[in-house]
Amino acid sequence: MNSFRLFFAACALSLSAASAVAQPASQPRKIIVIDGRFFSEMPVAAHLVTKMHLLSTPSGASAVGFELSEPLPDAALQYAIPAEQIPEASVLLEEYNKAKALGSGTTLSFVREPLLEVGSRFPDFSATDLDGRTWTSADIAGKVMVLNLWFTGCGPCRAEMPELSRWKEEMPDVMFFSSTYESAGRARPVLEKQGFNWIALVGDTQFRKFVGSNGYPVTIVVDKQGIVSRVEYGTSPVQRDALKAAIQALR
Repeated sequence: MNSFRLFFAACALSLSAASAVAQPASQPRKIIVIDGRFFSEMPVAAHLVTKMHLLSTPSGASAVGFELSEPLPDAALQYAIPAEQIPEASVLLEEYNKAKALGSGTTLSFVREPLLEVGSRFPDFSATDLDGRTWTSADIAGKVMVLNLWFTGCGPCRAEMPELSRWKEEMPDVMFFSSTYESAGRARPVLEKQGFNWIALVGDTQFRKFVGSNGYPVTIVVDKQGIVSRVEYGTSPVQRDALKAAIQALR
């Protein structure tokens, strides 16, 4: 299992284990511990993670703890959850600090291949959407384009869809595309359930190569001249904030 799969498998484990503990609706179902703070979603890019710890208490509360290669940025702190909303927060923090001190846990290494260079021209394309319409490079000429690559089994992909949909409402002049290698029949139920309103390209045979072994989701921003402005692997609140600002700056 590669580092990305292990990372997201741990997040899924924390989600299912934490939900097994009786807790008020206001409490997060997924618990992540970083630098003594609690989060319901990984707040920063996955490549900053160096080590992972599976944490639990005798009564069944659980979490995933991560060590980072650098301190949490200030932008991430706004997403921290108060300890009083976390079941047995003090015990989980004690377990986290103990694991760090012992040097236990799983060491993670994220190596990415530069499959689409920032500053390069986005290649010509032809792709079919959920309703059978064909879209080509001509449709985005002179416009900012954002392309989000995902698949139905990707939890982080599904989780970010409602927020990404608000971007389209706020920036109607931008061409927002999502793309999956899966069929329309497989993709449609997920898109409808999540209310994802980007132009949904399916049966992808060309954009998938930009993912490689780097993991999903991938979001690509292309400027009005057709030049790749940003390529973002993975998703987190801090990454999405930066992406949105980058898109707005190109309009």
